[in-house]
Amino acid sequence: MAIVDDVEAAMGEYQQFPDGSGWAGVAGPEPGSSVGVIVPYDFALDRELWRWVPPTSSLHVTRTPFVASPVTADQARAISDPEPVRRAARDVLVPEPGVVAFACTSGSFVDGVTGERALVEVMVDAGSPQALTTAGALVTACAALEADRIAVVTPYVDDLTAKLEHFLAAHGVTTVNRIGLGLLGQIWRVSYSEVVRAVRAADHPDAQAVFISCTNLSTYDVIAELEREIGKPVLTANQVTMWAALGAVGHGAVGPGQALVGCRVPDGGRPVLRVVPDAAGGTEGDDAKDDDGTSLPALYKVRVLLPDESGALARLTAAVAEAGGNILSLSVHGQDSRSVVDEMLVGGAVSAARLGRVLRGALRTSRPDDVRVVVADPHELVDGPTRALDLVTQARSQDTGDAGGLVQGLAALLQADEVGVEPAEPDHDDTHALGLPAPDSGWLVARRGWAAFTVTERARAEAFLRAATAQPVRAGYELLLPDGEELVATPATGEEVTELDSLIRTCLAGSPAAAEAAETWTAADLRSVLRPPGGTCLVVRGADGTLVAAASLLAADGLNPAAGIEPVVLVHPLHQGQRLGRWLRRTLAATVTA
Repeated sequence: MAIVDDVEAAMGEYQQFPDGSGWAGVAGPEPGSSVGVIVPYDFALDRELWRWVPPTSSLHVTRTPFVASPVTADQARAISDPEPVRRAARDVLVPEPGVVAFACTSGSFVDGVTGERALVEVMVDAGSPQALTTAGALVTACAALEADRIAVVTPYVDDLTAKLEHFLAAHGVTTVNRIGLGLLGQIWRVSYSEVVRAVRAADHPDAQAVFISCTNLSTYDVIAELEREIGKPVLTANQVTMWAALGAVGHGAVGPGQALVGCRVPDGGRPVLRVVPDAAGGTEGDDAKDDDGTSLPALYKVRVLLPDESGALARLTAAVAEAGGNILSLSVHGQDSRSVVDEMLVGGAVSAARLGRVLRGALRTSRPDDVRVVVADPHELVDGPTRALDLVTQARSQDTGDAGGLVQGLAALLQADEVGVEPAEPDHDDTHALGLPAPDSGWLVARRGWAAFTVTERARAEAFLRAATAQPVRAGYELLLPDGEELVATPATGEEVTELDSLIRTCLAGSPAAAEAAETWTAADLRSVLRPPGGTCLVVRGADGTLVAAASLLAADGLNPAAGIEPVVLVHPLHQGQRLGRWLRRTLAATVTA
């Protein structure tokens, strides 16, 4: 009976249906009231997101594909690449959420205002009924709190923190002080005490609020206490994301004592760029609106077929200036012996229609294919070689044996409408289709309607395919353990900081003193182990590429060079007892005597 009484007490707030079946008082989430969330591949705080969610709503979380990169601007751009985001949005739309949120601060501010807008457009184009980003939600939160001067805490390196400051400035929000922790990975390991110290250090008398950046930084339990201590709102990446997303589907976030939670999400569901007056005091006129009167994107891709003759490029650039555009990049594509295709990225307060009209008039052509103007992807502002290398890296890291990584990489490289594997080569006369032999069988075929493919683009696609499918050269030592497992040992490059940090923490697990010491080492400390001055470091990987051991020759006494060097060896607990550590010490010793 005691057990029955306890259960009845626990269920006391629930009512009975008229037929006595119970649960009449429980109202589950209504259709369209849930939130879809796209998070980076390394996101570790799913439970924290749920803490802001009321019982009347729900969360559906999906992740972007893995990228082998430290937390830098390059990683942020890879995470926010349109193709992975579009695919993630389609995945998370299956349970029909009422809004989709891209929950990565750096990924949504790294390419500025234009990049944040493009992310929202990608999610909407994928079918999202509403869409927002963490960076956009931050701007909305500042507007709701009427805060245009804030202090900022980030876990990032300095250049990434600076990009956040520039993004906020474009929205009329001034950063009066900022602190970056300089972390390159495993941000979820930062403790509450470290967050509190950073906020105290960053707070400034002129700041109307403090923002803690990065959705992988745990903050829920310290927000209210910090607000009481410093006497102003404390905003965090996960908080602003969930507050804005839940508000978009008509729900309030759950956050006792948090100032933002008590504010209503402004009408419109997402931030609108504030007009920051320039020196001339002007704003956009009719030329800054499209034919339907809507606000314009800030970036266009323009393709123009020009005769290969002196003065042609000068006429083109003069026409862009006449239309009110600003050429941000220019590349020339080979076409035939008499003509070339000039491709430009053009920014400015001008509509696509006006830009196209002015260019056609200046070039005296009425043929549609001679001038093409389309909205551009902000990622294209990255120089071509860097962009291509990023796409190769993503293709190799995402390849699952079904050409999926190649398909996504080619689609992004060529700005194709679609890329797929087909049994036969496309018709050579179809200039809007480009075919390449697939690695296994069939043809990788890219198609697009907005512009024909050029000879230059075919060369780029072929080079991309060669680089993405090239077999890695196995350098270093091949090891065979007593249990039959094969390992590879190679010299460290210095880029294994995050992996080394994880290996050390695994090896020291269970030692309180060692765990406390682990909180004090920095990325620079780890890099000095990987690239010791005058010494050698070997890293050992399993067949799947996982780092399982490392050994480095370090100074025995950092204050006394005469003390010499000594080997420091780390072996993952699962690989200990197989003479791996002994082999590493012997090999390092051989490098000293050699």
